[in-house]
Amino acid sequence: MDSPKRYRILTRSSELAIKVFGKSQAELFANSAFALFDLMTDVEKVEVRDQLPLVVEGVDRDDLMVNWMRELLYLYQGSGYVLKEFKVLEAKETYVRGEVSGEKYDPDRHEMQREFRSVVHDKSRMEKTGDQWTAQVTFEL
Repeated sequence: MDSPKRYRILTRSSELAIKVFGKSQAELFANSAFALFDLMTDVEKVEVRDQLPLVVEGVDRDDLMVNWMRELLYLYQGSGYVLKEFKVLEAKETYVRGEVSGEKYDPDRHEMQREFRSVVHDKSRMEKTGDQWTAQVTFEL
């Protein structure tokens, strides 16, 4: 099954930047969440055992995207979740509400391919061009 690419990797030495695409703002948030966990581990090995609500706010679109990615990263770093499914139920200029699904990290089944320390706020942005939404998100390695 061929599926279109949802993101592209843009590399730097101590940082990794990705460019994410979506047909809507909601799809952009879902695709950015998928990209984060797809880069960290093999999402095919992640089972949907837990569903978690996620509500994030920001002062503008750029801040909202950064906060969204920070919350997702915190679910892994702080609570040990690896995620694979992302439903964005509502996406506004300064607010996003969704549901994320996955399971707790199991070292016997989940091989972490890379670890991210944080999201770099001043190098991350999101915008709408025509009918396409794009975001660039930069992670500190």
